[in-house]
Amino acid sequence: MLRFARYAAEHGVVYIQDIDETSHAIPYKKQLNGMADNTVKSYIMRIRGLFTFAIDQQWMTHNPFSRIVTREGVSEPPTIITRDQLNTVLYHARNYTLYTIYLVGGDAGLRISEILNLELDHINFEERLLTVRKGKGDKTRHVPMTPRLTTELKKYIATHRPNVGKSNHIFLMPTGRIVQPGFVNHDLKAIAQEQFGVKLTSHMLRHSFATTLYNQSQDMLSVGKLLGHKSISTTERYLHVSREQSRKLIEGLNKEQ
Repeated sequence: MLRFARYAAEHGVVYIQDIDETSHAIPYKKQLNGMADNTVKSYIMRIRGLFTFAIDQQWMTHNPFSRIVTREGVSEPPTIITRDQLNTVLYHARNYTLYTIYLVGGDAGLRISEILNLELDHINFEERLLTVRKGKGDKTRHVPMTPRLTTELKKYIATHRPNVGKSNHIFLMPTGRIVQPGFVNHDLKAIAQEQFGVKLTSHMLRHSFATTLYNQSQDMLSVGKLLGHKSISTTERYLHVSREQSRKLIEGLNKEQ
């Protein structure tokens, strides 16, 4: 709800009655494109519930989110890109801000909301750690940075981050506003379509990060911890790994070497 309240304020809304489908509901849904289906559904359903309450209170007569589709249809398997393909995406990024955002997604596996909520004091360059505050489930976790990410993030902050406004957020537009997910995914989709002929979103960079780590380590528990998952079943679904594969992996931990 806070996300939508910010969006409404940024678009000049003063009263709840000012919000309509064409000017606010549809553009807001487009801004959520690239997030996981369940996340989009959760966001839209909560806002729809707010306007249902507003109608019950007779503050307005029409729910602007009543016709907003919460899912695009049957979910397709996520596009998983290789490390070489990630480097191609980085090479073709429109600017250094997008380049660095893609790098955080590909080298640290953060959700796009977590990336865009990063602030300057969330980074410990000496220990090469990113602190994700109030991630999904309102949890805080620490994610190690690769040497490449450490170097490039330090360079971005020192020489490329817009020096405007008073925001402590790392990723800003030249106007001083925080970068929005839709802006990121628009560029990312264009790159992937042109270079590989596939659909790619910021969330799929996270899937690719997780899949690469799992393939290298076969350690689902550690991968899940880095992703901020509550349970191994979530990580199984994320990696499209069957429970039988997971069971064999865990049983293998106690085999004699």
